[in-house]
Amino acid sequence: METCSVAQPTSSIGLLEDPVGEFFGPLFASLRRRAQRATAVRYVNGLLTVQGRKTMRSLAEQYGGDAEQQRMQHFISNSPWDWMPVRQALRCQLQDGLDPQAWVVRQMIVPKAGNHSVGVGQSFVRMLGQTVNSQQAFGVWAAAETASSPMNWRLQLPDAWVTDIDRRRRAGVPEQQAETFPGEAACRSVLDLVDGRRDAEPLPAVLSVGVLDPVACVREFRAAGVPVMMQVGPGLQLVGADSRLQSPSGELTGANKLAESAGILRRPVYWLDPRLGLRRSCAAPIRVQLPTPQGRVPMVLLAEWDKPGPKPDRFWLTDVSGRSTAELLRLSKLVLRVDHDFEAIAKDVGIQDFEGRSFQGWHRHATLASIAHSVRALAEVGQMPSALDETALRAVS
Repeated sequence: METCSVAQPTSSIGLLEDPVGEFFGPLFASLRRRAQRATAVRYVNGLLTVQGRKTMRSLAEQYGGDAEQQRMQHFISNSPWDWMPVRQALRCQLQDGLDPQAWVVRQMIVPKAGNHSVGVGQSFVRMLGQTVNSQQAFGVWAAAETASSPMNWRLQLPDAWVTDIDRRRRAGVPEQQAETFPGEAACRSVLDLVDGRRDAEPLPAVLSVGVLDPVACVREFRAAGVPVMMQVGPGLQLVGADSRLQSPSGELTGANKLAESAGILRRPVYWLDPRLGLRRSCAAPIRVQLPTPQGRVPMVLLAEWDKPGPKPDRFWLTDVSGRSTAELLRLSKLVLRVDHDFEAIAKDVGIQDFEGRSFQGWHRHATLASIAHSVRALAEVGQMPSALDETALRAVS
């Protein structure tokens, strides 16, 4: 079980003895000024209650119109607060409330009409099957079978943004933000959560993003001590290391070929689909080695069949240890829970609605939208009220 130390709220927050107050106090403890904390809660409350697109104007209208809009705009774009301590506090809250089994990485595409929003560019989007003008970001979600919530985000920057110093300066992109490939951003979104932190054992990271370099991904996650499970293609070259199979020992073999010979290892597994309920498929864990420049890394290739036949429908490569075949397959299915909750909750609380152009504005909006999402997710599993009210505002004002 992961342990997590939560920053304690300062006395000026004045928490009330209610679940909402207990939730917001630790989350916003790193915000030094009382006015910042009050604006943060009003912003989250607006994301939860405003109907339709979440613009700065629509969020502010329920709290005083133009003056409140200016306060929110300043808070998101210019006020000096760091979003990472808030996200770390959110991670701890979700650990306690959801008891997640994994950190699931999901790609988010935000279509854009112009070229001025930070990170926007022309790119082919696999899930859409076309090239679109968009921002691309990767969210890390605390995921259980019954609910999930985002807790960290990494905005991927196309090469034009990384190399254009003037463009970076105008958007406020920090020097250390330099990855030009989506796969780098996907991995970094998880590693940001464990950088410099030794107070907690990371959960397995589950990635199904289609843009990964398996060798680079495994190297980085192993260095950080984070177990990983990633979806891979049938042509990935691996070395069979499973004595139960008649596969060429010591030779590179495609994942599909290794799996086709794994019939004796197939086991039926029941798992929960958030849309369709209880489902059944077959899976086989195959011991393999992943060739890397530093040597061969022991891994497990998990093959999955939706229906009878020699060819699997999906392949997962993992170094998660001590889990049964059923447990490994159910870890991979948490991707479906995240996809469901992105459509049902994240979009509704405005995760894609930020209209500003700055790097810090984008990240602050994403942070507060993640908190709004977490309120809904925790309410669904009975961990907090489903709505905020003036009591919650008074708790931090």
